[in-house]
Amino acid sequence: MIRITVARRLVPPLLGLLLAACGRSSVTGTANGAGAAKTPDPQAAECILDSPALQVGTTKTLTIAGTIYTNSHQPDAPSAIELPIASAGQPLEAACRGNQQFRFGSGLYDTTGPIGGNPTGHGDMFGMVVPPQVPKGIDTRLYARAFDIESPCNGKRVVFVSIDLGAMSAIVHQEVLKALAADDTLGGLYNADNVMISATHTHTAPGGFGVPELPDLSSTLPEAVNDPVEWVESLIFSDAAFDSDNFHAIVGGIVEAIRRAHANLEAHPQPARIRLSVSELLNANVNRSPPAYAQDALSERAQYIDDDGHEVNVDKRFVQLTLVRDDGSAVGVLNWFAVHPTSMGNHDLLISSDNKGWASLGFEKLMHTQYAADSGGTPSGADNFVAAFAQTDEGDTIPDLFVFDADAEGGNGPGQGVPYFARGGTDEPYEFEQPGYQYGQPQATAINGSKQLAQALREFGQGAALSGPIDYRFFYADFSDDAVTDPVVLAGLQAPGSPDALYAGDKTTCKTALGFGFAVGGVNGPGPGAAGFTCVNDAPSEYKTDIRSGYNGLFNGTGYLTVEQNDMPVKVPLSGVAVTAAVTPVLCLQTLEPSYGCQNEKPIFLASETDPVPFQIFRIGNLAVLGVPFEVTTMAGRRLRKTVLDALAPVGVDTVVIAGLSNDYLHYMATREEYSAQMYEGASTYAGPWQLAATQQEARKLALTIAAGEPAPQGVAAADLAIGADAPVSIDPPANFGSVVSDAQPAYTQGDLVDVSFVAGYPGNDLKTMASYLYVERQNADGGWDVVATDRDPQLRFVWNSSSNLIDTELNRVSTSTAEALWTIPRNTPAGTYRIRHEGVSRTSSSAPAQPYEAISRSFAVDGVPGVCP
Repeated sequence: MIRITVARRLVPPLLGLLLAACGRSSVTGTANGAGAAKTPDPQAAECILDSPALQVGTTKTLTIAGTIYTNSHQPDAPSAIELPIASAGQPLEAACRGNQQFRFGSGLYDTTGPIGGNPTGHGDMFGMVVPPQVPKGIDTRLYARAFDIESPCNGKRVVFVSIDLGAMSAIVHQEVLKALAADDTLGGLYNADNVMISATHTHTAPGGFGVPELPDLSSTLPEAVNDPVEWVESLIFSDAAFDSDNFHAIVGGIVEAIRRAHANLEAHPQPARIRLSVSELLNANVNRSPPAYAQDALSERAQYIDDDGHEVNVDKRFVQLTLVRDDGSAVGVLNWFAVHPTSMGNHDLLISSDNKGWASLGFEKLMHTQYAADSGGTPSGADNFVAAFAQTDEGDTIPDLFVFDADAEGGNGPGQGVPYFARGGTDEPYEFEQPGYQYGQPQATAINGSKQLAQALREFGQGAALSGPIDYRFFYADFSDDAVTDPVVLAGLQAPGSPDALYAGDKTTCKTALGFGFAVGGVNGPGPGAAGFTCVNDAPSEYKTDIRSGYNGLFNGTGYLTVEQNDMPVKVPLSGVAVTAAVTPVLCLQTLEPSYGCQNEKPIFLASETDPVPFQIFRIGNLAVLGVPFEVTTMAGRRLRKTVLDALAPVGVDTVVIAGLSNDYLHYMATREEYSAQMYEGASTYAGPWQLAATQQEARKLALTIAAGEPAPQGVAAADLAIGADAPVSIDPPANFGSVVSDAQPAYTQGDLVDVSFVAGYPGNDLKTMASYLYVERQNADGGWDVVATDRDPQLRFVWNSSSNLIDTELNRVSTSTAEALWTIPRNTPAGTYRIRHEGVSRTSSSAPAQPYEAISRSFAVDGVPGVCP
């Protein structure tokens, strides 16, 4: 392991040159962009690099609004990270040896689905399951971001897509590939082999796109009672029933992003260099299951110690590609950093791309990215900067930096520690009883997003040019009974110090199932159950005393079950420890069934997906991107990267990154040792204790075909999946649509909140793709109005207020509703005259088309002297 010391760079050379040349002048454009920029807006970039958000978590003390919440936080220190190895060989293809020239293009497209959730026949949010998260508005819009990269030295190309979504699904993957094959331009160029689709894993995006969170308990009931049963289910947990409107928004958006990336590449035939930087981002993630990580062998954990002598139990590596043409035109950045996008919290009811989307939108704003629809439906091919903050091995990493810290008095047992609302470094509402809790925690989201964005800015244009060819391989493996027989994998399976008993017997994947710990949740979204209950008590290190008496009681469950509907939460007391202790022995009886027997420590809670497992590797010069459908824990990721790097280093690959949640979603992947403790990640490792070993075997098999220049392994066939029924059309009651319900005040100052609302139609009948429900506009010198913010921007939130009941749901209608605009005026907003405009649709009959309407608030003044930063 190579040790590096990471100090705060004052300013990266490329950005420093920009700031020196441009001084403190600020360039502003309209919300739709005034044309793509070659370099970041200098003043705005400096604001990010000097943001107070970057200091959160860098000291032992957490103080919010004068209140000290902890004095025992452990800040990160520099540590050894995986840098490009120096011993890599040469590519097989002589023509590509030393090649540093690539053609590339980028594209983005809106994938925001409908709001309204189960009561309107659409999907609730995907990710948290409980409490019910019925989306009722938009914090930020969701996008698919595509990068098309070709190597002239061998004519091969790959497309990587990062999408603001909770997970990828096999049926979305399938339908995207079908659409590409049927496209007159894209067909024949892009297929399963060279298209990788990876979800960012935001937990506040609509569901119903082909990944069930829980079994549909009503599916076997007669249709007449199906809806009432689903309604009762929705009182307790989010419903992920199929939602065709959201599904088509996702599939269509991915395809359009790829079309744009392709057009952008083809419009720029001259190749250029792509730079790869590998750096360390500190104080932006923590491990949410330290008792599980502690099961890994001490000899292995000792390789990851920071300069202060503390274990580094999460991946701090920040890998970034910078795509800039030789004329300086910036096409985009694509980076990978391990952190769960759960900053908005499990109580948020606004659609949000969370911390990774915040960073993406922030970088794109610095570059004046345009979000307009294509003229005539055909992409222009012009450069339009795209920033993708993609997901990697985030299985056990979260942004809640203070989640395990003792409180100011030193207490760290049940009921003690830093309160939930402060664990992201803010005092935002968290509990259902607090006003504003439905709007999540946007400040915590901005804190973590700022850290990722600042690191991306520091690394913009940094690193060495990629060298080598483009190549790719893809195949499906069957994990229903995959025996691990690869002698190389077996030889490196057990770390020194791991108990022999854990590694005894046959090593094969099992009939897939989720354990009871899956229902418990993680500490960033705990459920009512308790963690760490197992069928076989053979974890290497004792942990149950700690998780029952320490860690703030986070692993003992919430202590209640929340039933919530129509903004009326009810907490039903429930002892997670008692219930889990009673249920576990019964669940463990299922391991007597031979096909479940190899699940070993896992109490079987419910059967899981049986899809074949997609494995994919992109080689982009000396970088290999491994696409897997799992959420990979930190140590599992370290082992898996080494397996792939060992296979590909002889042919010139010196860096490997894991693209998690790619091409399907098949839950988690923990190490054998972590699995034995049956925390959330181990319980969600669906194919049993040898899933990682089988993944290493199949990934190595795929990597060796690249190294040998051979075709991908035969594999098994993909699943052939059917699309569900169309979502219902929701009917509005007659109303004076667009009339003002609550108007703006005559004047505000920077930092104030503008709150206006209008009589609205159901917004799910028009998703406003590549547009907006809301516009903040400023009056210009000619008396016209310029757009300064849309519902894409975090500062402008769109909230749809409506009530629902079972009768309305049965009749596919909505109640009288309002569209509310909440604009927090940025502190650098110029003084002037502003207004808020709402564009919506109404539909009072299922047989008639939706009718557009427009609503406009009164004009209001923004007074005061604007600040330098937002």
